[in-house]
Amino acid sequence: MENNNEWIAIREDGKEGIRELSNVLSGADIESRVTIAPGCSTGKCGCKYLLLVTRKDAQAAHACIEEFHVGKYPEIKTSQEWEAEGKCPACGYCVGEDAKECPDCGLLLIIEG
Repeated sequence: MENNNEWIAIREDGKEGIRELSNVLSGADIESRVTIAPGCSTGKCGCKYLLLVTRKDAQAAHACIEEFHVGKYPEIKTSQEWEAEGKCPACGYCVGEDAKECPDCGLLLIIEG
């Protein structure tokens, strides 16, 4: 059985990025916590931080952060729409579904291992 009050990490980033997202969640009445990432120690590695929310709030937190990013970077929405329409997410050129690279702008569409 899942513990809905368990704190889980939903993002990892630098201190300022995590602080900004924590403030966004706070504005939406979603409680969050910030902690240093495992293996990091303050001032030693460029410090990565984790944004934590309760398991029950995770889905709402992801939606809130997505809405914030789309508002801050409106080109994200356009890029997502183009991709859904079978177009290059960078330039909007029509590409085939099996294309590995956009013939117009050169964006790699498939990263091969």
